[in-house]
Amino acid sequence: MKYKFIGLLIAILCSSAAFAQITVKGTVKDKTAIPIPGVNVFVKGTQTSVSTDFDGKYAIVVPNKEAQIEFSFMGFVTQTIKVDQKTVVDVNLTEDNQTLEEVVVVGYATVKKKDVTSSIASVKGKDLQTMTVGNVTESLQGKVAGVQITGAGGPGAQPRVLIRGISTINLSTDPLYVVDGIPMGTSINFLSNNEIESMDVLKDASASAIYGSRASNGVILITTKKGKVGKPKFTVDLSTGYQIMEKPYDMANAENYATILNNAYTNSGYSEYLPNAEQYRGKTTDWWGAGINKASSVTNTSVGVTGGSEKNTYAISLNYYNSDSFYDVGGWKRVTARIANDFKFTDKFSAGVTLNPRYETWGSPGNWADFVKIDPITPIYKPASQLNGTENEYSIYARSPSYVWNPVATVSRYDDYTDQYNLNSNGYLQYEPIKGLIIRTQGSIEVGNRVNSKFTPDFVIDAAHEKAEINTIERKASTNSDWTWQTTATYSKAFAQKHNASFMIGSTMEEYNGNDVKGYGEGVPNNSDSMRELNAATKNYKSEGNSWSNSLMSYISRFSYNYDSKYYLTTSFRRDGSSKFMSNNKWANFPAASVSWRISNEDFMMSENSIFNNLTFRAGWGKVGNQNLPASVYQSNIGQGNYVIGGEVVDTSYPSTMANRDIKWETVEDISFGLDFGLWKNKLSGSLEYYQKKTNDMLFKKQFPTYSGFPGYSTIWTNVGSMQSSGIDLLLSYKDTKGDFSYGVDVTFTTVNVEMLSLSTEGERLYGAGNRTLTVKGEVPGYFYGYVADGLFQNQTELNAHTDEHGTKLQPYAKAGDIRFKDVNGDGKLDDKDRTKIGSPWADYNVGLNLNFAYKNFDLVANFYSSIGNDLVNQNISDLYNGISLTNKVSGLDQMAWHGEGTTNYVPRLSKDDNNENYSKFSSLYVEDGSFVRMKNLQLGYSFYNKFGLDKLRISLSGQNLWTWTKYTGIDPEVGGGDTNKDDGVKGSGFGGWNYPVLPTILMGINVAF
Repeated sequence: MKYKFIGLLIAILCSSAAFAQITVKGTVKDKTAIPIPGVNVFVKGTQTSVSTDFDGKYAIVVPNKEAQIEFSFMGFVTQTIKVDQKTVVDVNLTEDNQTLEEVVVVGYATVKKKDVTSSIASVKGKDLQTMTVGNVTESLQGKVAGVQITGAGGPGAQPRVLIRGISTINLSTDPLYVVDGIPMGTSINFLSNNEIESMDVLKDASASAIYGSRASNGVILITTKKGKVGKPKFTVDLSTGYQIMEKPYDMANAENYATILNNAYTNSGYSEYLPNAEQYRGKTTDWWGAGINKASSVTNTSVGVTGGSEKNTYAISLNYYNSDSFYDVGGWKRVTARIANDFKFTDKFSAGVTLNPRYETWGSPGNWADFVKIDPITPIYKPASQLNGTENEYSIYARSPSYVWNPVATVSRYDDYTDQYNLNSNGYLQYEPIKGLIIRTQGSIEVGNRVNSKFTPDFVIDAAHEKAEINTIERKASTNSDWTWQTTATYSKAFAQKHNASFMIGSTMEEYNGNDVKGYGEGVPNNSDSMRELNAATKNYKSEGNSWSNSLMSYISRFSYNYDSKYYLTTSFRRDGSSKFMSNNKWANFPAASVSWRISNEDFMMSENSIFNNLTFRAGWGKVGNQNLPASVYQSNIGQGNYVIGGEVVDTSYPSTMANRDIKWETVEDISFGLDFGLWKNKLSGSLEYYQKKTNDMLFKKQFPTYSGFPGYSTIWTNVGSMQSSGIDLLLSYKDTKGDFSYGVDVTFTTVNVEMLSLSTEGERLYGAGNRTLTVKGEVPGYFYGYVADGLFQNQTELNAHTDEHGTKLQPYAKAGDIRFKDVNGDGKLDDKDRTKIGSPWADYNVGLNLNFAYKNFDLVANFYSSIGNDLVNQNISDLYNGISLTNKVSGLDQMAWHGEGTTNYVPRLSKDDNNENYSKFSSLYVEDGSFVRMKNLQLGYSFYNKFGLDKLRISLSGQNLWTWTKYTGIDPEVGGGDTNKDDGVKGSGFGGWNYPVLPTILMGINVAF
């Protein structure tokens, strides 16, 4: 009887609970009564949520009549409705045109977009995910005014990012990346674009000064995806396809090659090099087809889940990216994971932790140009008659008389790979003891290990030139352990209804430690894979190693105030102390201030007939710094080398770098003025900005004076002078909806003008790129410096006329068809004094065009990018056109080159000797217009909602870099800076050669949410 009573009681309680629950149904539509599929319908305080189906309908069970249902969808204002006694709740969502209510990330805080007083550009993560790229900054190209991104071809290569031009001439120009509040350096290769919620670009010093000594090149703040309250939401994103590698030039076949060389030889008075060119007809070696794959695969996959309760939210993702090289070996693979947990213990106390493990591996032969340059007559393999059976597998290849090493053989020997392992952990604690006061402490630890393994087998293709008589093994391991810790206290208060203020103070500490060790050996018993270890080497062992450490300590503060949401003031201050400088220059101050006036909030702008939703004027000023130099510049260092003395190789030491204990910070001071606007319910919006920034005390590595008695190749870091950049950023955006059709058009426009204001001494001249660029006061830095090629001599009369006042020929060895070099200074001599500015690598304008269209379930995205007004040096001209070397030439060069009066005024005559130095003199012959327009992305997608048991299924077809218009005849007009390891970063900009091109890519994509 007792148990029957208990059972009855349980049944009554269950039935009561069942009766208490309410099933609510309804339809969600927009303001034009069109159903909206995929709307998130969530019962607040629970994990219960559903999504609307294709017809906008939903059904959800709520616990009782007190429950609140939240309706949210991207691009619409979120609505919350209390159930009461209703069982049918229909909702009409309104479009969220109040873009000024969006949150923007600034240094150590977030603010509403309408309250921003500095130059900050924001891009949503969903706008970056339409492209499949290894480095997310490639997706940013053309989307932000004032940001110039030059794509880098090659698996794992990092694009060049310039924010409002350059601010230094000898150091890296890359911005600082800050991920979830933690500075991560100047590379973002480790982050998948599928993990990103938003990117905020701090373009002026009034915004970036809060990051002080590392903000001179701008700052990009990245916020990764976090968990949201609700039941688990799973996403799967997959895109896969192929990159297309086309042969960049139509090269001569064997017969045409023989004809070209024969002409070069006979024009120089020699016998034909390859008599009877017809004998080579049909005997062309297809080097390109033998070693280069026309298509190489690329895959980007991401799996994620988010969800949680009001006490704990989580976001977990696993990402895989793979980009093969266009050889049979090499490529780049990256595996990353991100595990983020946020906890809300009480209304006052919260915490969070993120773990980000990652693994990368990369390697690829760098000799693809050899497949173009090697002669078309030499076979790939040696004939059987030349083999004696004792050769190893790497010695069976033929040697070319062009002195280009057999590229197929080079690829077969390739074994040079790097593996990178990293683990980053990031955690925070936040406490709000009283309303408005938030105390937050955040720390990050990263440990990493990089291992490079390289094996070079022994081989003999040619006993005199192409060989390695003994194999070698190298292995280098580098380990880093870095940590950061920052604590801030922020107090915000609204008072007297119209006054709003916020004050933040804090401190940060950062330390970066690392070491490396390298081993080298020779004489591994054989070339098999199992023997490629250092322990297998039998002689000439070498080892070396080093360690490094540097640290930064900072104090930060910010004060923000606005009156009646009309008049705004923001000030910030950072004081940095760096271990890279001695005590007299260790500390530096970086202040900033900005103001804005929300004109649209004035009474005279508030009429019903006003077309303005937003009209804001901004002005800012600030100082930022640069300390991106080696950690020991205040020390003298000893280098190692070797010399041949008495017929023997002797190891030596020499002073490689000299100490400069007075070196100090490089600083950038800038001002900016901006106007933000939104018209017709923000259908048309944008901004117009003017900026000017001045760099002082530029850090520069110079050659140590020879009169000092030290070797001429000894160097010293010093502060050399100043430079100034100025320009305009313009963003225009138009968005509208017409029934089932919606569209948007964004245009970005940027100008940059750069001028050197001073150097360390008056009249100083800084050369770069092998003396082919020059930096002087009053000019753009790193302009191309060479001779002016003033056409070709067409006949003897023109040769005789090119003389000094005494009738002496300026080019005595020239013949008809050779280049006429201009006597620029008119002194009757052709010498080094006639070198002059022959081009500039810096663009006058950068333009981006971004289009998006949607009709019902279809969507279309198109992105274009353009660089206008810059010049490029096409270094391939010498390889392709000269008759000096035995490398292959472009097809039909015998007719393209000058071969009689009036045949051409551009390509010099074919000559074996080139006594006129047509190609050895660096001249305007090599300089071409580098302007281009490129279609970066074209993607068509179709979405299914609540089909196949899924909330959403989207399939897409996209093409990247499909079309490029340019007059540049080199490999690719996207050419970045020079080699920063050779101190030629900015001074070596704009030199195009056999650079790995940005490849056209065709992709299929699938996006699933459930």
